[in-house]
Formats: sequence, C-alpha cells, structure tokens
Amino acid sequence: MTAQKILQLRTCPDVHVDQLTAIVESDPALAAQVMSWAASPLYSAPYKICSIEDAIVRALGFELVMNLSLGLALGKKFSLPRHLQQDNISHWKHALYTAALIEGLTRQMPRDTRPEPGLAYLAGLLHNFGYLLLAYLFPPHFALIQQHLQASPGCKPQDIDQSMLGMTRDDICVTLLHLWNMPEELTTAIARQHHPDYTGPHATYALLLQLANLLLTAPDRAAVDEKQLDQLCRQLQLQPADSWQALDRVIAAEQALRALSEQMGHA
Repeated sequence: MTAQKILQLRTCPDVHVDQLTAIVESDPALAAQVMSWAASPLYSAPYKICSIEDAIVRALGFELVMNLSLGLALGKKFSLPRHLQQDNISHWKHALYTAALIEGLTRQMPRDTRPEPGLAYLAGLLHNFGYLLLAYLFPPHFALIQQHLQASPGCKPQDIDQSMLGMTRDDICVTLLHLWNMPEELTTAIARQHHPDYTGPHATYALLLQLANLLLTAPDRAAVDEKQLDQLCRQLQLQPADSWQALDRVIAAEQALRALSEQMGHA
C-alpha cells in the first residue's frame, strides 16, 4: 500500500511536502526509518530533527525521502525468502552504494549536462531490482539460475536469464516500471545499463550506472579498467579524479550505508 501511494505521488504534477509527510507518518516502520536516516552521519543536519517534516525539509530533502521510501516499500513487497535474507541485505547494500555514488558523480558534472538528481539516484537504487523480481516471480527458475552462476562464475547473469527465461531480469524490471508509469529516464537507465554503445535518449543515466558499476565491482583501484574509466568520464564530462573523489565519499560513509541496507533488507 505504501509503495502504491508513493508511486502515485511521483505522478502528481503539484505534489507538496505535506503529502509525502502524511504517507510516511501513516507507516510507523517507515517513519522510524526516515527519522533514523535523518540522524545518520550520512545525511544528518547540524540541528535537532524533531518530526518527519523536519527530516524531509531540513535534513534529507523531498526527492531523497521519496526515493528511499519507495525502495523500502518495494523491498518489503518483493523481499527474498527468509533463508536468503542475507542476499536481500547484500542486494540493498549494493543498491544504496550505487545510488550514493551516482549522487556524488552527478554533483561533479557540469550544470548544463547534469541529469535530474532524484531520477539518477533512483536509477542507482533500482538498477538491479530485477534480481528481487526474478526471485519473487519465478522462484524455481531463480534457484536454477543461481546454480548456473555458481557453477560458471564468468557468465553474465543476463545471458543465463535469457537462455532460461527468454528475457532478462532487467527486462522484467523495466516491464514493471512501465506498468507503474515511471519516467523514461529511469527505464532507459535500467534497460541500457549493460549496453556501453547506447547513445540514444537519456543515455547519461545509463552511463552513470555503468561508471558506478565499474568503480564498485573492481576489487581494488588497480583492477579498474583505465581505458573504460577514461571513456565513461569523457562521455559524462567528468575527470577520472572526480569519480575517485565521489567514490571516496561513499567509502567514508560505509557504516551509515551498511546500516541503511540492513534496515531495507529486513523490511
């Protein structure tokens, strides 16, 4: 119900902070999470936060609360089975790291080419949401796909999805997002995140996902493909040093991000 209300709110042309405040306050678990986010070192304001409206207006911002709330609500609705709860937490940890890194990268971009920050953040948060949907909608196939991935760690998950289901987890996610009338920027980012040659509409969002994935999946900085890093930075009008700086800020907030991922994973 909360997810549906937030999705409806995203489509309202004249949305007001009071509407988001009312949705958050109507869900005690969500309200507690929002207050804890506002108090975390990652987002905390230099003054005391006494209400949900304070958390939205003075600490977190409207878009961040809406997107984090949407992630929490979707995590509750499409969570993995209890025996895979650690995978659920790991999923949201990577999602939050990706979203936070994209937020930092977006701030580093020139203003005239900078994408809409809220949508860029949401793309990071939901970029691998198809993984949860796959487990939720197709449990037997999900188990077989996971077995294949464990046996062939070099294979791309999307290739195995395609061979077993005739579609990928990204396809599943994009189909659902279209049904929810989510913005084209978001669906394009997720649909094209594994297509480095894509240059069509809203390519910036897909490029940000590709750059974040490149930085976060490498075991260390020496393992990052410098040629690919240079190319992505050039396309986004960034310097490689900008991307490393954004990554350093995410790493510095690791404790707060881990706590948020555990909250979302246990939703």
